[in-house]
Amino acid sequence: MNKPIVYWFRNDLRLHDNPALLAAIASGSPIVAVYILDDSQMTNYQLGFSKMGKFRYEFLLQSLHELSGRLTAHGSQLLFFRGDTTSILQRLYRLLDAQSIFAQNEYAHEELLLQNRVASFAKLQLIDGSMLVTPQYAPFSIDKSPFYYTAFKNKVWELANLSGPSSDIFSIKPFQPIPDELLQMSSEIPLTSDDIKFKGGELAGLKHLKDYIESGAVLRYAETRNQLSGDHFSSHLAPWLANGALSARMVMQSLNGLLLNDELAVQSVQTIKEQLIWRDYFRYLIMRYGARLFWLSGLRSSTPAMYNDLDSFDRWRQGKTGVDIVDALMNELRATGFMSNRGRMLVSYYLAKELKVNWQWGAAWFEHLLIDYDVYSNYGNWAYQSGRGTDSRVNRRFNLKKQAEKFDLNGEFRTKWCDLS
Repeated sequence: MNKPIVYWFRNDLRLHDNPALLAAIASGSPIVAVYILDDSQMTNYQLGFSKMGKFRYEFLLQSLHELSGRLTAHGSQLLFFRGDTTSILQRLYRLLDAQSIFAQNEYAHEELLLQNRVASFAKLQLIDGSMLVTPQYAPFSIDKSPFYYTAFKNKVWELANLSGPSSDIFSIKPFQPIPDELLQMSSEIPLTSDDIKFKGGELAGLKHLKDYIESGAVLRYAETRNQLSGDHFSSHLAPWLANGALSARMVMQSLNGLLLNDELAVQSVQTIKEQLIWRDYFRYLIMRYGARLFWLSGLRSSTPAMYNDLDSFDRWRQGKTGVDIVDALMNELRATGFMSNRGRMLVSYYLAKELKVNWQWGAAWFEHLLIDYDVYSNYGNWAYQSGRGTDSRVNRRFNLKKQAEKFDLNGEFRTKWCDLS
């Protein structure tokens, strides 16, 4: 029998449009599919909270349960592990006498360090799978990737619109029998609760995309995207895109299939496409600048006027700043794991530019709570809003009173999420 391939699921928790998994299947070798929940995700920051909070954790578990069922239906199975990823993969590789490890390529600093550790003991095959435009097809080299978003968008727009999902997966050749020692190492995927805003998993993500398209709200997105709440004011696709239960290329294909009958519809679909391109943009930005994006100074050379002010940070994250729109948004985030796009802009601005608190702390709090956390978009956006990223107006300011009046005219959102008395 051929030596097996270890397929290491990461942020690609789907069977549709999964180039790395397709490459593993194409080898003709039996596959052992694994997911590892690394201890570091549940370890407390020095600030007193873990990287992964309850909302993303529950959403992840739901996604893994569905992935496990999907793999079983395709002739395979998913082995779930908790612990140190490097140690577990090294042990798996040895126990299985595996020929290689296949995985989706990732680009952020910690992910690169992990990939390098795995590559030190295994033949690691990394395949790009999370972007509309992968580096091999980009019209520029990584070191020439445009610094500003608009220039990036203009260069990749046509290619991004041409991108579509890869072939479907019909069956996966399993490796049998799985060594007993390996089975004893693995764990049952923990049970989940339904106490979260979104349901995790590939089928749930595909259904949400279908429902959103069929609702017609996608054709009004340009006029609703800055709202703070409401039915379909946002696409709400980000949670499934973040852990890879839904492919960005599948979303793009769905948008390209729409019939656009008026200017608002054209503008709305273009705006959603631009949001998908932002995902690529932040990945290229991190590929180009590496760990620098995570520094306090970010991508700017000036010394940041920011401080490790724990008292101000705690008031901000607990929704006790005394600024009603900020407090309402932070309370919503803490209660649901979600915040609108406009809301994220306002609260990050307030922490970094009004309170002058270390923007990295804000990014860490979002990482802990956001159900749709994505390292690229989260840290890219936080650097941008704090003036440490690629905003061409590094001193951009918001009048929070006017923002509240504009986007919460009747005060309903603030009334719901904070006491205004």
